[in-house]
Amino acid sequence: RLLLILPLFFLLGLGLSLTPCVLPMVPILSFIIVGEGTRTSRQRGFVLSLAYSLGMAMVYTALGVAAGLIGEGLSASLQSPVVLGSFAAIIALLSLSMFGVYQLQVPAAVQLILTRLSERQRAGKLVGVFVMGAVSALIVGPCVAAPLAGALVYISQTRDVLIGGSALFAMAVGMSVPLLLVGLSAGTLLPRAGSWMDAVKPFFGVLMLALALWMIASLIPAVVLMLGWGVLGLGYGAFLIASKKWGVPAKALGLVLVLLGLLQLGGLASGGRDA
Repeated sequence: RLLLILPLFFLLGLGLSLTPCVLPMVPILSFIIVGEGTRTSRQRGFVLSLAYSLGMAMVYTALGVAAGLIGEGLSASLQSPVVLGSFAAIIALLSLSMFGVYQLQVPAAVQLILTRLSERQRAGKLVGVFVMGAVSALIVGPCVAAPLAGALVYISQTRDVLIGGSALFAMAVGMSVPLLLVGLSAGTLLPRAGSWMDAVKPFFGVLMLALALWMIASLIPAVVLMLGWGVLGLGYGAFLIASKKWGVPAKALGLVLVLLGLLQLGGLASGGRDA
């Protein structure tokens, strides 16, 4: 259902745009706009930002189309317990990078080559800015590999090229929002950096764990499913309540999640078997 998938992937991209690993794109783009000279208008800055964002979007769209094509070549075996269980395990392992257990990075030598290539494209012409957007997507890609891999796994199961390409394009559009604001406002409309950015990565980690649990919901006993939802809600809720970095809204969300987790466990203890 594209009317549901596209807004959700846009929100995914918007959330990713607020993570520290995507923010390096902002000074790169700012450098391009400054390189235009003092006569650069806001309209020109927006056009440059748009070209840069489209370059990035094309990379992610190509990944989505590839995932859809690969999925089309697979049969109904994708729905087998082994495959679904493997996908869920991969997503759960990738979610650990969102909690800082490990970090995915391009090798330093490759990063250096890509950075030098991007520096050659830093000035003026729209084609060059478009190319630099694509190169920048390759540079920061490994940093968002965990949620991106989860998205690609989902798309491959749909076996639909249209869904794959449009969903990843919508995600790239969401990631481009801060970049477009840079071009339109010279940075005045962007939120200030702060500790709140550290909350975005664990949030996506919890979403990925929830996705892994949802994928195997039909394969595991109802008792295990209810226990999983309960523990996930209690764990993340307690994390938000105990954290000293964030204010009342985060603690209120944490309280809601704790209550939902307790409801799941209470239902389980009382003999309920419907999550």
